Amino acid sequence: MSDTPLEINTQGTAAKILSETVAQKRFITVWHRKTQFNDGRVIDWDIVGHNTPYPTFVTVFTFDTDTKTTCILKEYAQGTNEIKYTCVAGSYDMRKHKSPLQSAQHELSEEARLTGGEWISLLPEDQPDGISELKWGRNRFVPYLCLNPKVDPTPLSRDAEECIQVLPQVLINDIKSFIMRGEVMLPSVQTAWMALEYLTQHNML
Repeated sequence: MSDTPLEINTQGTAAKILSETVAQKRFITVWHRKTQFNDGRVIDWDIVGHNTPYPTFVTVFTFDTDTKTTCILKEYAQGTNEIKYTCVAGSYDMRKHKSPLQSAQHELSEEARLTGGEWISLLPEDQPDGISELKWGRNRFVPYLCLNPKVDPTPLSRDAEECIQVLPQVLINDIKSFIMRGEVMLPSVQTAWMALEYLTQHNML
């Protein structure tokens, strides 16, 4: 079959959804989805994600304007049973958080033991529901840049399953090296890239 021109869009309109049913639901939900392309092909998919309103989660890249460093994490990744580098990240729960920003602020306190700072949303205006995480995943996230957060004297409690080591004052060249070695989780790579572009454009690096 020859290639046909495809337009980039971020509104979830690339195919008509014919049906969608929940196959399994626990912490992660699996959906069986049937779609139809414009050329008539009907395809069955397995879609994975959290059964919550968008955005699903938030990510935070911190930057200290004096030391030109960031604070990242070493964190246990259960899918591949590895320790990976990550930015602060966590779910946005409308039952607990007034906004994605408040969720990000809570996660910064819980995971990195930091608070305050100047907050900048890095979310493109044409993607108000968040940036998609994976090709076959439903989740979307909002990336933030937090400038000059301080140590939180009374940090919020972490979830019981979290296994985290905080790495303060990481040089920008070091996080770039971690990314090039494939040791950083993909939402954190996206967030770091966008944050570093913002810092470059504003002459902060």
